[in-house]
Amino acid sequence: MKLLLILLLILTATFSTKAQTNNSPYSILGIGDIEDSYFGRTTGLSSTGAAYRSNINIINNNPASYSALEKQFFVGEIGIRGTFIQYYGSSVDPLNNTSFDITFKRFVIGTKITKHWGSSAGLMPYSSENYEFNSLQPVLGTIGETINANSTGYGSINRAYWGNAYEFFHHLSLGVDASYLFGSINQKTILQNPTSYLSTNTNTNYNSFYFNYGLQYYTKVTKKWDFGLGATFANKTELNPAYSIVILAIDSSQLYSLPQPQSNFLLPVSYTIGISATKDKKYTFLADYKYAGWSTLNYSGFNYALQDSRRYSIGFEISKKKSAYNSLFETNYFQAGLYYSNSYLNVYGQPILDMGGTVGFGINSKRTPLSYSATLQYGVKGTESNQLVQERYVNLTIVISYRDIWYTKGRKFD
Repeated sequence: MKLLLILLLILTATFSTKAQTNNSPYSILGIGDIEDSYFGRTTGLSSTGAAYRSNINIINNNPASYSALEKQFFVGEIGIRGTFIQYYGSSVDPLNNTSFDITFKRFVIGTKITKHWGSSAGLMPYSSENYEFNSLQPVLGTIGETINANSTGYGSINRAYWGNAYEFFHHLSLGVDASYLFGSINQKTILQNPTSYLSTNTNTNYNSFYFNYGLQYYTKVTKKWDFGLGATFANKTELNPAYSIVILAIDSSQLYSLPQPQSNFLLPVSYTIGISATKDKKYTFLADYKYAGWSTLNYSGFNYALQDSRRYSIGFEISKKKSAYNSLFETNYFQAGLYYSNSYLNVYGQPILDMGGTVGFGINSKRTPLSYSATLQYGVKGTESNQLVQERYVNLTIVISYRDIWYTKGRKFD
């Protein structure tokens, strides 16, 4: 309990002081950059894990996995990510083309309530917006006259969830995550020249309930091989944005301040399918395909539109185990993965692609209820074509887990 209190203090301090120095140019569009990672056990697998099950980790890729937790078991996990990005393109200043950021990304807990019922709750990001750039904008009513414009944006949509899964017949698990999406995104544009100044501040608040359903089927094929199938599904969901706008003069006096008419923003139908194969409870191979039908929502803006997003990923894990008290105990593991995806954005007729790889390593302490993992990720997002920006990024994700036996007053599950 003392350790959990310490983790909560770290969580509170991180939320209060988290940096916003990392710029993501494409987050200016839509609802920002949608997170593909869950910042947990599957991060080193390039977030591949629709069919992945773990008895000691919370697997958020598929809510059906919660039933795999060990009997009378409690686990809490926190995740932190550090990101370094270099930008390339004709519009990028070569003397100022890097950024760095460290941000809290994950706080989750989970337990096995009964023999077949597992449950988890937590807080993770859904999407984020963080950008800043300078440009010249034309002045309406003039010929060839421009004005300096500085545009910034920051904020996020967060996901607080409670998930439950129930196992049937020792081969099938069904689960659901009931999430509450909430957050705000702030955008500011300053128009300035030697004789004039104008600041436009737009704030958008989002909130909605969101449900993600999961299924996993798992069985032993031979004495050495275990096989699994996994799938998730989320229906179309209204995000309920509420807009407000404030325009300020050079002396900070308000020229205009009114809430804007509320409009709808929908999250599309999405699904994931995946497979897993494990040999000798040591070597695990995984593959996932994830789809979201953004194009059916018919959203578009100046020189961009939303398109269907697709993500392909594969992962491989080596888990080292030792026998203790007639059971297997995992001491450490190694992971690697590859991914390729097109985001939900199409800019100047150019799809925004994201591809890369991950390697990860984890250690489970023998003497304490703690475990640690670290994942290194390298990826390339976007393109230098059509005056766009390419991001080449390196992510380092650290996850710390606390595990203990749940209070049972001497009772054990049958």
